[in-house]
Amino acid sequence: MYNIQFTPLAKEDLIRIKVYLEGEFDVKIASEKIKQLLKSIKRFELYPLMGRPLMNIIDLPTDYMYFVLEKNYVFYRLEHETVKIIRIIDTRQNYIDILFDK
Repeated sequence: MYNIQFTPLAKEDLIRIKVYLEGEFDVKIASEKIKQLLKSIKRFELYPLMGRPLMNIIDLPTDYMYFVLEKNYVFYRLEHETVKIIRIIDTRQNYIDILFDK
Protein backbone atom coordinates (compact mmCIF):
# COMPACT_ATOMS: atom_id res chain seq x y z
CA MET A 1 0.00 0.00 0.00
CA TYR A 2 1.23 3.48 -0.90
CA ASN A 3 1.20 6.52 1.36
CA ILE A 4 -0.48 9.76 0.29
CA GLN A 5 1.43 13.00 0.79
CA PHE A 6 0.21 16.49 -0.13
CA THR A 7 2.60 19.27 -1.09
CA PRO A 8 2.01 22.66 0.56
CA LEU A 9 0.62 23.93 -2.76
CA ALA A 10 -1.83 21.02 -2.96
CA LYS A 11 -3.00 21.82 0.58
CA GLU A 12 -3.51 25.44 -0.48
CA ASP A 13 -5.47 24.21 -3.49
CA LEU A 14 -7.82 22.26 -1.21
CA ILE A 15 -8.38 25.33 0.95
CA ARG A 16 -9.02 27.46 -2.16
CA ILE A 17 -11.57 24.93 -3.45
CA LYS A 18 -13.31 24.82 -0.06
CA VAL A 19 -13.49 28.63 0.20
CA TYR A 20 -14.85 28.86 -3.34
CA LEU A 21 -17.53 26.24 -2.66
CA GLU A 22 -18.52 27.92 0.60
CA GLY A 23 -19.00 31.19 -1.27
CA GLU A 24 -20.95 29.65 -4.14
CA PHE A 25 -23.02 27.20 -2.09
CA ASP A 26 -22.64 26.77 1.68
CA VAL A 27 -20.34 25.32 4.33
CA LYS A 28 -22.10 21.94 4.41
CA ILE A 29 -21.85 21.39 0.65
CA ALA A 30 -18.22 22.59 0.63
CA SER A 31 -17.29 20.16 3.41
CA GLU A 32 -19.03 17.28 1.65
CA LYS A 33 -17.29 18.01 -1.67
CA ILE A 34 -13.88 18.18 0.02
CA LYS A 35 -14.58 14.87 1.79
CA GLN A 36 -15.50 13.27 -1.54
CA LEU A 37 -12.38 14.66 -3.18
CA LEU A 38 -10.15 13.34 -0.38
CA LYS A 39 -11.90 9.95 -0.45
CA SER A 40 -11.19 9.68 -4.19
CA ILE A 41 -7.55 10.67 -3.67
CA LYS A 42 -7.26 8.04 -0.94
CA ARG A 43 -7.86 5.38 -3.61
CA PHE A 44 -4.30 6.10 -4.80
CA GLU A 45 -3.11 4.15 -1.76
CA LEU A 46 -4.24 0.95 -3.46
CA TYR A 47 -4.21 2.05 -7.10
CA PRO A 48 -1.33 4.49 -7.60
CA LEU A 49 -1.30 3.92 -11.36
CA MET A 50 -4.96 4.79 -11.92
CA GLY A 51 -3.89 8.14 -13.36
CA ARG A 52 -2.31 8.76 -16.73
CA PRO A 53 1.17 10.11 -17.51
CA LEU A 54 0.97 13.84 -18.21
CA MET A 55 3.62 13.45 -20.94
CA ASN A 56 0.95 11.70 -23.03
CA ILE A 57 -0.88 15.00 -23.57
CA ILE A 58 1.79 17.71 -23.37
CA ASP A 59 5.16 18.34 -25.03
CA LEU A 60 7.12 18.82 -21.82
CA PRO A 61 9.22 16.19 -20.07
CA THR A 62 7.68 15.43 -16.69
CA ASP A 63 7.11 12.52 -14.35
CA TYR A 64 3.73 13.90 -13.29
CA MET A 65 0.62 11.82 -13.62
CA TYR A 66 -2.91 13.15 -13.55
CA PHE A 67 -6.42 12.08 -12.76
CA VAL A 68 -9.68 13.96 -13.31
CA LEU A 69 -12.03 14.19 -10.33
CA GLU A 70 -15.23 16.02 -11.21
CA LYS A 71 -14.05 19.50 -12.23
CA ASN A 72 -10.47 19.16 -11.01
CA TYR A 73 -7.24 17.70 -12.22
CA VAL A 74 -5.22 15.97 -9.52
CA PHE A 75 -1.54 16.04 -10.48
CA TYR A 76 0.78 13.68 -8.67
CA ARG A 77 4.00 11.74 -8.93
CA LEU A 78 5.13 8.43 -7.52
CA GLU A 79 8.09 8.61 -5.14
CA HIS A 80 9.06 5.16 -3.88
CA GLU A 81 6.02 3.99 -1.89
CA THR A 82 4.43 7.44 -1.80
CA VAL A 83 1.87 9.14 -4.01
CA LYS A 84 2.81 12.80 -3.77
CA ILE A 85 -0.11 15.07 -4.63
CA ILE A 86 1.48 18.04 -6.39
CA ARG A 87 -1.52 20.24 -7.27
CA ILE A 88 -5.30 20.12 -7.54
CA ILE A 89 -6.33 22.46 -10.36
CA ASP A 90 -9.72 23.36 -11.79
CA THR A 91 -10.12 21.93 -15.29
CA ARG A 92 -11.03 25.42 -16.60
CA GLN A 93 -7.62 26.79 -15.62
CA ASN A 94 -4.43 26.67 -17.69
CA TYR A 95 -2.76 23.86 -15.77
CA ILE A 96 0.46 24.02 -17.82
CA ASP A 97 1.11 27.61 -16.77
CA ILE A 98 0.26 26.78 -13.16
CA LEU A 99 2.29 23.57 -12.94
CA PHE A 100 5.34 24.75 -14.82
CA ASP A 101 5.28 28.44 -13.81
CA LYS A 102 5.05 29.71 -17.38
